Amino acid sequence: MTQVMKFAAAQSAGSVILALGLLLSGCSSNENPSTAPTAAPEEEETAMAALDTCQKVAAGYIVQIPDGEFDVCPMESHYAPSQGTLTKIPSATAEFGLSGFGPDFTDSAVSLNHPASGASDGTSLAIADRFNNRVLVFSSLPTAPTEPDVVIGQPDFQDITPGTGLADLNWPGAVEVTPEGTLLIADTENGRILVYKSLPKSHGQPADFALDLAALTGNTDAWPWGIWSDGESLVVTDTRKGYVLVWDSFPTDENSAPTSSSDPEGVGTPRNITSDGSSFLIGDENGSQPTCWGEPTANRNRQSHIWVNRLPIGAPDGCIWDWYQGDVSERGVIALAAGGQDAHFWPSFPVDNDTALQRQTTGSQNTPMGPPDGEQPDAPGEEPPSPGEPQAQIGESTIRTVGNMPQAPAHSYLGGDGGDVVITDTAIYFVEYNGNRVTGWNQFPSAFEGKAPDFSVFDSDPDVSTLLRDGYIQNPVLANADGALVASSDYDRRMYVWNEAPGENGAQADYVYLTGFPAWDNTYAQGTLIIAGRDSLAIWRDFAPGNLPDEVIRGQLGTLALSDLKGVAFDGTYLAVSEPQSDTVAVFEGIPDVGEEPIRSYSVRGPGRLDMKDGLLAIAPKEGASVLLVDVTSADEPRELRVRVNLPNQAKFLPFGFAIADTSFHRVQIWDSVDDALNGAEPARIIGGDLGDRPQTRADRFYFPASVEAVAGHLYVAEFKFSNRILAFSE
Repeated sequence: MTQVMKFAAAQSAGSVILALGLLLSGCSSNENPSTAPTAAPEEEETAMAALDTCQKVAAGYIVQIPDGEFDVCPMESHYAPSQGTLTKIPSATAEFGLSGFGPDFTDSAVSLNHPASGASDGTSLAIADRFNNRVLVFSSLPTAPTEPDVVIGQPDFQDITPGTGLADLNWPGAVEVTPEGTLLIADTENGRILVYKSLPKSHGQPADFALDLAALTGNTDAWPWGIWSDGESLVVTDTRKGYVLVWDSFPTDENSAPTSSSDPEGVGTPRNITSDGSSFLIGDENGSQPTCWGEPTANRNRQSHIWVNRLPIGAPDGCIWDWYQGDVSERGVIALAAGGQDAHFWPSFPVDNDTALQRQTTGSQNTPMGPPDGEQPDAPGEEPPSPGEPQAQIGESTIRTVGNMPQAPAHSYLGGDGGDVVITDTAIYFVEYNGNRVTGWNQFPSAFEGKAPDFSVFDSDPDVSTLLRDGYIQNPVLANADGALVASSDYDRRMYVWNEAPGENGAQADYVYLTGFPAWDNTYAQGTLIIAGRDSLAIWRDFAPGNLPDEVIRGQLGTLALSDLKGVAFDGTYLAVSEPQSDTVAVFEGIPDVGEEPIRSYSVRGPGRLDMKDGLLAIAPKEGASVLLVDVTSADEPRELRVRVNLPNQAKFLPFGFAIADTSFHRVQIWDSVDDALNGAEPARIIGGDLGDRPQTRADRFYFPASVEAVAGHLYVAEFKFSNRILAFSE
């Protein structure tokens, strides 16, 4: 039986469980999902209440720990360890994968990895399983746990390899089904729209044709995110370009170019599309309209632009606050937001301030609606970041502020970047991207507040998040703790520890720590493990898997004020931390006492993750393309490495050389020595694609590699934001 070990005076009652109000859950089951009964909500609540904290963790429930406190749960894990010692640069193809089932395969038809969109013709249901590079089709509308009938983009339900052919997909962002049954797929990382004249009846069926947006619009970096069609016209958002594409008549072949391609004023990175066939709503992460209709939210860049009674051509007529995607029926609009945890309802399509203010939600009126606590959105009008580039604030969980809510909704509808709603006569479906589930209502409710799902499509528990249950880790950052593998996650607010570096696919951690803050970086040297994030550091002075930190430092380290830690490095003698809010990298001799001054303080624009060996400090940027190196034992200033990189999330000293996780170029560059990198030598090996290649989640390719570490006989590479794999490479 699992047990809970507490840090300091933390008590079990202090942890917050995010389910049936404050729970995202993941209840493990050996039953066949197509036949497993769905428990009544009161039965689920009773069963969940009988579990202790670690049982909930083992089942997959998100357990939120108060700031500054820690729990640790030993897990039942069995795996073959990595053998030998990696003494030279490894091969360029992964031997196996963690944080999932394998590098390029999954477990089954019901093993989701970030469902991003849904669509129906009233008879069938299609779901875009984004990270799994596939679309799942149900030939009839499910109202209970059900296995899909057909997979698109793959030859079977286990393969998740991306590709570029008409039978392949690469990170599909949206699906649409017209009333006549034509299926359209926004094949985002292939820059195209796949068109099926009818819903496929067999696995891996190729599309009838593809709309290659680069060829049709001249935008070589096309990135279609949202898609809408009524069978007569077609609307697509090209998010990275910031364009809204409109075909005023339905395309008939691959040469059908859009009749309008506009960059609307106030629209930054247009995403999802919702329409009643007359007016249009397009969600946006980086909107810049100065004011919107309805109740303002904390993040004023999240806007949904609205075109009233016309196609979305030219400047919108207005906007509502927050980024929504949903569906429309005669009874109104139901949508999920990118942030928060509610389903939202408008009795009529919002076309002005009065109709926008009619919004109802499933949660309490006190539900926080803005960005996560600590995230500082840009002011409207500022230059938006590129949507295809990883950014620190986007990677953090959007549900971690709910712990202090005075009232809790009956269910956390976790839409995130890919949330969607599908309304049919049979059921209403909620595609919960951040919840990793598709839940449903059997009918329109008479009242929305407190409304929980009636069923779940891919698991018997509507509150389950199978990602946690199956060992997936969001944004893992890796460390070698004397042969143990450590992976901290800011998004999950967890730390995962394997007693030994695993040597096989899908090995789950031996310990799961619940961390009292989102750790963005970690470091280990001579028995000391430190994780850092926000205004906090947790320190283990004699780390062993399963033990709790000796102390948590909050708010100030020595004389340095802490607010947004993005890097930490300790080499056994010197401790360095990065604070991008103040553009500072500070170095202390050892772990400082209160009031102790740093021995070095460097002014670095936007510093990120750090690594250090024998006083030599590597500084990766939080955002940017400059990797710096400095000897903290000297009075020298940091020097920039002569390397070509794009938003590198980490630079790392390895036993056999020096590596940079070249995140936005989707590759890892490795040199035989740090001197080679400093002197501008070509890397000895590049793992991943060539410059300009689209990302692909293959065994020899990456999507946003962000952290590297060598342990035992393998080099482990962890991905970020738009993928969640940890790949293991050997000689």
